[in-house]
Amino acid sequence: RIYIYRIMANRSWLTKRHSKLPAITCTPQCSPTSVFTGTSKEPIKETSIEVDAPEALKETRTANGTLHDSQSDAETWVLKQDELEQAFQVAVNTTVGAMSLEPNLKEMKDYINEAFGLPEQVSANLWDKAEHKQPSRLKLCGKLISARDIPAMDANGKSDPYCVVGIILESDRNRDKVKTGHLVQWKKEGFVTHVFRSTTKTATLEPEWNEDFELPIDNLGEQVLVIEVWDSDEKTVGVSEIKGAKGIGAFFKDLKRTDDFIGRTFLSLKEIQPQGGPGTLILHSHTAKNKSGNIWVHLSMKGQEEGKISLTTKMDQSILLFKALVMYEAKKGNPNCQHNWDAEMSVVAKELLTRHTAYYGIDETYQAAVHLSVLFDYHKIFGVQPRCFSRFLDHIINASGRKLLSVALSQSGASDSPGDWVDKVLGALQGLLTEVYDILCNHLILMDVTTTSGVQSLTEWTQVMAKLYQLDGLVAKLPVDRRSLKSALELTIQTSVEKWYGMTSENASQISAVSTLKTVSESCLTLCETIQSSIRPAVKKEADVDYLVCYTVSLDKLLSPAVMKCLKDCDYKDVELANTLYGIYLNIKHMCDVAKLAEGNGLQDIELFSYQRWFKKVVQVWLTVALARCKEKISKAVQVDQIASVTDGVGYSSSLVDTSGFLYQVVEFWNNLGWSCPEETYTFMIELVNYISEAALYYVEQIYTRVSNQSLLDNNTGKFTVTTQLCTILNNMECMQQKLLSQTSTNVPSLLKELNLQTSIERLQREKGICDQAKKHVENILDSAANDIEHKITIVSKQLGEQFIPTISRFISDIVNEAEGAKTEQILNPLEEYLNTNLKTLSSNLLFSVFRNLLEYIWMATVNALSKSVSTLPKKPNQKYLYQRLRESLEFLRGFFNAG
Repeated sequence: RIYIYRIMANRSWLTKRHSKLPAITCTPQCSPTSVFTGTSKEPIKETSIEVDAPEALKETRTANGTLHDSQSDAETWVLKQDELEQAFQVAVNTTVGAMSLEPNLKEMKDYINEAFGLPEQVSANLWDKAEHKQPSRLKLCGKLISARDIPAMDANGKSDPYCVVGIILESDRNRDKVKTGHLVQWKKEGFVTHVFRSTTKTATLEPEWNEDFELPIDNLGEQVLVIEVWDSDEKTVGVSEIKGAKGIGAFFKDLKRTDDFIGRTFLSLKEIQPQGGPGTLILHSHTAKNKSGNIWVHLSMKGQEEGKISLTTKMDQSILLFKALVMYEAKKGNPNCQHNWDAEMSVVAKELLTRHTAYYGIDETYQAAVHLSVLFDYHKIFGVQPRCFSRFLDHIINASGRKLLSVALSQSGASDSPGDWVDKVLGALQGLLTEVYDILCNHLILMDVTTTSGVQSLTEWTQVMAKLYQLDGLVAKLPVDRRSLKSALELTIQTSVEKWYGMTSENASQISAVSTLKTVSESCLTLCETIQSSIRPAVKKEADVDYLVCYTVSLDKLLSPAVMKCLKDCDYKDVELANTLYGIYLNIKHMCDVAKLAEGNGLQDIELFSYQRWFKKVVQVWLTVALARCKEKISKAVQVDQIASVTDGVGYSSSLVDTSGFLYQVVEFWNNLGWSCPEETYTFMIELVNYISEAALYYVEQIYTRVSNQSLLDNNTGKFTVTTQLCTILNNMECMQQKLLSQTSTNVPSLLKELNLQTSIERLQREKGICDQAKKHVENILDSAANDIEHKITIVSKQLGEQFIPTISRFISDIVNEAEGAKTEQILNPLEEYLNTNLKTLSSNLLFSVFRNLLEYIWMATVNALSKSVSTLPKKPNQKYLYQRLRESLEFLRGFFNAG
């Protein structure tokens, strides 16, 4: 997908391409034996380029900002009619030279006609002219490299191997004389015209030859390569050399032996790719049943007429042919768009280029060089994917490629220059290096590096740059500060970060400078995390450059001054502004945490790491704001609380759950702050704990207010009854108290542990005295707040107990007024039922610690009621039964409360 970018670079074509590339799939390399199997046909791959707005591609901007028509550039790249016919003739000559020997190449002929698109009559005439011309002969070029695992043919457990190489017809392969004969014999009989024999390697089973040979090819489609390995017996072998025969050599004369056949292999010439490559062939005995080792060779083909054409002419023809094929292949998948091509040729096109290279005997390094120059010309107008250049550079950076560049650099522009094509290649390499440098200087704008495809694109361009820097002669002409790959990449990263930061700041521009800075810092953090997770390892793999270090150093020069200026100019005491500054602080903190993962040096003098010093004055404001907002939330939570248990059984209402969350948020704010200075940490932490205690007490006051507002302790009916709401409120207060206690025996975790305050205290461990002092101070503050809450619970409990006195007093009055003969147990039933109902409610809904204390207050209320009844008894004769009844009532109630 093509996107149009606004590029801050001095090259007009940078705005035409470099889209977010799709995920890259790598083509597996050929195995050592696969280079000989070039006959398999893969389906032709169609190139499909998706475009968002093709018309937009026609307009780009030059370095000075003027509009530039890319369509006119595209027109200049089209071959003229005479050039197209020359390229067509080159393709035809290449193909006809093989077609006379391989009639199955009709597919290639059809492809050539379609690719060049010449008028039918013109193409027919050119084909006819080529077919009446005497076809050029090919020759096989090979190198015998080595052999392994050959059998021992001599009595000393070794062999003296040499090779014989020749070419025979496929039809003669199964003749009897071939099965039992050998190449030297066939040469004497005229059966084989050309034979090559290698040198003999003595006393070895793993010979190393590294010898070149060439053999003429008469019929590519019907001939077979034969390689034989023999054991030479030209050397005399004494019996003394035979194992187990030591000491008897003087009694025997030396023996003469004939050469022994070790093994041979056959390979059809049409299975050899013209450009060839190395491969392993298996040696067999005459019967082809037994394996006789392996032989490692390098095979290729080239035309024998190459000497009749100058190298310059060959290269010029190669340029025309490749340019014509590029024009066709690039637009084949989508006729309306040739942009961002992956330069992947179809199978037929690759075969045509390979045969052309072989037919004219062009060195693959030279061929890769001219192809790269053509591709770079195409790239300047339409753009290609970076991995295309890597494929060609792999050939150029070898030894012969470097030699070519050295010659080009020394002779460029001279009267005896090897040709325009060399200057063209040199210009393409220099242009490509400039192009890659410019792209990498803008990669954060050109590529979405937060995606896999964007990282892949950056990696591929880095690979191209790394390969170009292996060409020493090319790098030598660069400015001094760019002559090493590491320094050049560091410069590109720095430049790209600067441009990206400028564009991000401009796009994020808002009314408030602080809001703008927060948006920018968020983008910087996102990019920093992406760098650490994906960009950094990818670039590190290609070059010895730590992208994270370069990014941090560059960002430090841009972001640090902006933050310090913002803090200096703004009124950070404003609540909303303070909140925005806290977001900036967290973004910078997380960035620094990631940056510190960078290896080695380079970050010692980073101003960004001193960010806490910038925000020191704002921390107090943040704590104040945090407390104020916490209180606001607590008030709302208490207002909407239905004073009902959020869980079955003994529990708490929603306001306690919410308040616990609010307090956790306050302490989470502190943990995120991660202040590093021990002395300042101590000060801020004590203030934080004070604020938490204040908030907890504020909640208890608010929830206690609900007791009064809802008349939960009023006795309007004359008979006080405990409600579940009152139990829930007491539970809430008790739970908040337990949260504040540093040491608690209940199952409720203390705030010190639940809210992770211990972590903040442990940050002071390096200063042991401060650590112990801080822990004690924190515990004292929390315990003091817990005691205040306990006092509030005591007040409510006493009030609740006092509400029982009037009702219990009425029950006791009824007991006293009963007739003298009434049984005590019967007259106590109403009081027992009343107490049992209320205590059951309390027992079922209160925390045990609250219920235990409250039971004591109710008992005291009952005792007070009895005492009051005794003091108010009327003085009558025969009152003894009344005292007895009251004593029995007291004993009964004591047992009742003890059971409770």
